[in-house]
Amino acid sequence: MRPRHALAPLALSLALAGGCSSAPSSPAVPAQSCSLTVWYRPSSAAASVQIVTSWSGWIQPGTPLAPQQDGWRAARFDHLAPGPAEYVLVDDGTTVLDPNVGTSAYHDGHEVTWVQIPDCAAPATQVSAVQATPDGKASVDATFLASESGDPLDPSTIAVSVAHGATPRTVTPTGDAPTGRIHLDLAGLPPGKSTLALHARDTRGRDARAALATVWIEPRVFDWRDAVVYEVMVDRYRAADGSALPAPASMGGRAGGRLAGVTKAVESGELAALGVNAIWLTPLYANPAGTWQGLDGRDYTSYHGYWPVQSRALETSMASESDLDALISAAHARGMRVLFDVVPHHVHTQHPYWAGHKADGWFQDVEGSCVCGLGSCSWGQDETSCWFTSYLPSFDWTSDAAAATTTADVLWWLERFDGDGLRIDAVPMMPRSAVRRIAWAARAELDNPSHRTLLLGENYTGPGDWPSLRYFLGPFGLDSEFHFPLMWALRGALGQSEGTLADVDAVIQTGEQSWAGSGAVMGLILDNHDTSRFVTVAAGQDDGQTWTPAPQPTDPQVYARLQTALGLLFALPGAPILYYGDEVGLAGKSDPDARRVMPADADLGVLQTQTRARVEQLGKARACSEALRRGTYRRLYVDAERLVFAREAAGGQTAVVDVQRATRAPLAAPLPRISAGSWVDLLSGRLQSLSPALTNLPAAPFSVSFYVPASSPCAPGAHP
Repeated sequence: MRPRHALAPLALSLALAGGCSSAPSSPAVPAQSCSLTVWYRPSSAAASVQIVTSWSGWIQPGTPLAPQQDGWRAARFDHLAPGPAEYVLVDDGTTVLDPNVGTSAYHDGHEVTWVQIPDCAAPATQVSAVQATPDGKASVDATFLASESGDPLDPSTIAVSVAHGATPRTVTPTGDAPTGRIHLDLAGLPPGKSTLALHARDTRGRDARAALATVWIEPRVFDWRDAVVYEVMVDRYRAADGSALPAPASMGGRAGGRLAGVTKAVESGELAALGVNAIWLTPLYANPAGTWQGLDGRDYTSYHGYWPVQSRALETSMASESDLDALISAAHARGMRVLFDVVPHHVHTQHPYWAGHKADGWFQDVEGSCVCGLGSCSWGQDETSCWFTSYLPSFDWTSDAAAATTTADVLWWLERFDGDGLRIDAVPMMPRSAVRRIAWAARAELDNPSHRTLLLGENYTGPGDWPSLRYFLGPFGLDSEFHFPLMWALRGALGQSEGTLADVDAVIQTGEQSWAGSGAVMGLILDNHDTSRFVTVAAGQDDGQTWTPAPQPTDPQVYARLQTALGLLFALPGAPILYYGDEVGLAGKSDPDARRVMPADADLGVLQTQTRARVEQLGKARACSEALRRGTYRRLYVDAERLVFAREAAGGQTAVVDVQRATRAPLAAPLPRISAGSWVDLLSGRLQSLSPALTNLPAAPFSVSFYVPASSPCAPGAHP
């Protein structure tokens, strides 16, 4: 495990809102500071605004905020002790959180603003930019922040160490003491990811807190909009040698999957062939042995990983630390990101935290009387306080100690194993402050303007619960959530022919409007480990006892429906997420049937192998077309059976997507603002004339076409 390298604060004083001309000017030598400047725009110009703080013992009345220009108020506090600090604002008698700060904690049962004051007795480094080229060269720009004593950078001490990945063949540093500017030129880096720690000292010889610089050597700069994510339930995927697993004796038992089997799939190229460039691993925590009774009265093992008994240890039946290091190395060398599934909501009763801290306020309902959905404990009213089962106590995030420890535990997985993102379990069962604390820690510790750790939240919602999804997104919170409303719409319109493609379009557009401005890259899914598989829904076989396996469908239309839905998933804004087996139309009712083992190739039917070939086409098309990955969504035509839309990216790049359900007749419709000319379908290679005037599009029931201009380098037969 490498030591933690805390990033420096983003400003010389921790100014939490900007834009006011009266803000203090920067000193000649950039320096660390323990000052905290709080900015606030009150409800009215005549309002009385005070700040009540932890460092003053929560004494009221608090410190008044002084008027500034443009209606702002501000208060500055100097020489604060390093570490957490809390406060609230009182605006004309109403207590409010600081709207410019995303993190919060709890004091006497009330939510308060929470910030971290840096240790200004030591200097620090702060990375501002990382640039890299495919030939193994990179540059890093950073700033040296002096301690409060003001001693400047000693340029001769600038150095780089390797936290993870490869060592550059050459490192050429330059530094400027008066401005604190640091620049490094790197060369000789192999393809993939290298995480470097930047070191320097001041002229007194004091070490600065190091900052991380993440360098990816890859053909183009990655954006999370480019991602195609593959969810792997490790125990059910592959044996250590990459071979198929036998089905477990009980559907709730262990199948014996090993992480080394996932590594084999990475090294063989089979995941990359699907267009996959990010892997989501279900939890790898150490879990309890034996069987435990579920709410259905059945016996289950912890094969899935969601019952932690250690927060910083791997389940030895699935992986060792060296196994995980090998997977990360193999994935990163091939340009793949890795997401860890983390469980900050609960632990198993065998976890030492339960025995050691159930009397310390770390857990909700220590008597275990409120199990979600049982008796008077409802999901609707008790979601943020109930337990999943009698042996999974949930953390109380209003406890400072529990919040700090759990956040640090989550961060350990990213730091120790060089992860690229998190899938956060059970998001709506925790206060938003939990997600935001994790987000702050990950970004403060690991991110810089050239690198973003993805935070993907599991916020299970119904078809139209847009406010719940939007609530957790944004710059202070999650980068992504699963687009459950779209999943339900696709299962209805394309899986069951209940609803229409016009309904799907409405969900797409409502979603885009709901999280506009949040910067979210939503996770696009057809199913997951908690739901029935799409093909089983399409075959009408998803009801009944989930311990009775659904048959593998043999109807060609079921696979046509699946391929159409997958095509739409790969064509929409967001990041498509394949649940292992989606690419071959694996059947399954909901948990536990949806978690059956991944079949061997020899056991696949013709329709299943054809489906995988189609997914490979979809992945190749999306990878090539920037419009399909990053373009905006603009509907061109929709009715019950057909949806035609444009994806429009910067620089005029456009793709036209034609999705059909059961239509039997060609479509004649105008395609507004689409350039007239010859276009080609990336999936079939068929040439098609498109025009902003009346355009004839052929009929092809249960199909998707990705049209790009025939001159595009992505077009079949074209050369970039």
